Amino acid sequence: MDLDLGTTLIGAVSVILCVTPFVLVTRSVKKKEKAMLRSLNDFAEQDHCKIHEHEYVGDFIIGMDTGKRAVFFYKEEKVATEKLSVNLKDVKNCKVSKIGKSVRKNGKVEQTIERVELVFNTSPSASKGVVFELFNSQNNLQLNGELQTAEKWADMINALV
Repeated sequence: MDLDLGTTLIGAVSVILCVTPFVLVTRSVKKKEKAMLRSLNDFAEQDHCKIHEHEYVGDFIIGMDTGKRAVFFYKEEKVATEKLSVNLKDVKNCKVSKIGKSVRKNGKVEQTIERVELVFNTSPSASKGVVFELFNSQNNLQLNGELQTAEKWADMINALV
């Protein structure tokens, strides 16, 4: 079966047009992740720490210096930037807090999650507990892995404390 040059060109252009948006989105996400990791590293360096493990999810990045046992959180929102850190030497435990409400829909009760937080409970001698807000329904329309990230990091942190 012979293909003429016109059909080949149309096929090649079609493939390029279909693939280009995916490539551009992937590059944009990687670029944003690198910028946020750079900001998180700069924030950690203020406490003489270095990020060994990190995870990027949408509008926030969380990282840890395993040697100095410190966790850092950096979140970019439309109006503000949030930078938080916690020294794990002062932490008794870390838990995931899911704040939501029940909604009756078609005769069934459904649970909706409005906020997902990592809550660090500190010892009485330390300052008050620290809360990393990973998800807020006022800023994001739907969960995008924040709950799984919170559970993973709570397990990692609790293994260190």
